[in-house]
Amino acid sequence: MQLEWKQLRKIGISIFVLFLAIYYWSSVAGLISTMISALYPVFMGAAIAYVINLLMDLYEDYFFPKSHKDIIGRIRRPVCLLGAVVTILIIIGALIYLVIPELLSSVEMLVNGIPHSLRELSQNKFLKSVLPDDVFHKLMAMDWNVYIGSVLKFLKGGFGGIAGSVISVASSVFANIISAVLGIIFALYFLAGKETFQHQALRVLRVVIKEKYYDKLLHYLHITNECFHQYIVGKLLDALVIGLMCGVGMALLRLPYAVMIGTIVGFTALIPVAGAYFGAVVGAVIIMTVSPAKALFFLIFILIVQQIEGNLIYPKLMSGSIGLPGVWVLAAVTAGGSLAGILGMLIGVPIAASVYKIVRERVIEREEKLGLEPLPEIVNSTQERWQKIKSIKNKKKK
Repeated sequence: MQLEWKQLRKIGISIFVLFLAIYYWSSVAGLISTMISALYPVFMGAAIAYVINLLMDLYEDYFFPKSHKDIIGRIRRPVCLLGAVVTILIIIGALIYLVIPELLSSVEMLVNGIPHSLRELSQNKFLKSVLPDDVFHKLMAMDWNVYIGSVLKFLKGGFGGIAGSVISVASSVFANIISAVLGIIFALYFLAGKETFQHQALRVLRVVIKEKYYDKLLHYLHITNECFHQYIVGKLLDALVIGLMCGVGMALLRLPYAVMIGTIVGFTALIPVAGAYFGAVVGAVIIMTVSPAKALFFLIFILIVQQIEGNLIYPKLMSGSIGLPGVWVLAAVTAGGSLAGILGMLIGVPIAASVYKIVRERVIEREEKLGLEPLPEIVNSTQERWQKIKSIKNKKKK
């Protein structure tokens, strides 16, 4: 009877707490938001640590793996951590070096080409028939110094509001920089003592959660970690391959800004489903500043590259695949983007893959427990007809 009373008391307390949370939801949501904001550098540090750890583990596997010397054991972690951080910094620096100069060059070319573009538009017969004759003459005859003076005068008059906006933006940028620096510091601490943190977390979970739930939770965490690991490594390799294919192909075809656009396409390919297409559109807009014909040729080229990559290379790279059907990948990207923007699009797929694997595993376990036979796979009528046609052809050949 005492056990039943304890259970009833727990249920009553849980219902009361749930009622308070619902009734005072605005205050609870504000408290949760404040806590998340306060712990944001910690979450950022954990995410950075997870990505760096992939590279650090790889280095540790090759840093005198068979040596049992005490000095090697002591320096293995610091050396591999430093190597992973330096590698990532070099990659980031190389991306900036490859993109920024050519991007500035394309912007400069675009700005310098405005007068020429206006002259070409002024000779366009269709625009001449639609717009008044003096529009282009006015555009070409504009005294830009007068307009710049007017803009400066407006800025001086509204200096108070502008100053407030500048201060607000500057404070936001400064806060983000501080959060990023703190996140990197937390990441280094997490990586330096990851075994200690893991051991402490497991000890807490073991005393808080019942044993059967503890084992299941560890199993689910293991599945989630595998999905994230396979997805991150696969997407990085995929982005590298499509970026190289785009850059090298553009260089061979003598299209402008090959290095910069190849880098942009590779970087945007990290976003599932729509990322590479977004990079292709950006590349086409940049090339259009040089030649619209070359921009159209680039779009045809990048479409062929994406078909080759998507149908031949990507399946090979993701052979240890996350196992998520295409429709759920699209759903995960859509939902993740709606909830958390680009970050949601990046992490939505591995999260959905983890849930998919866990649910699939639970369904199989439940079927075995109930003694049910697995359902045969449903084949649509088109596939059945095609199989029959193939079998008939094979019989005729024999």
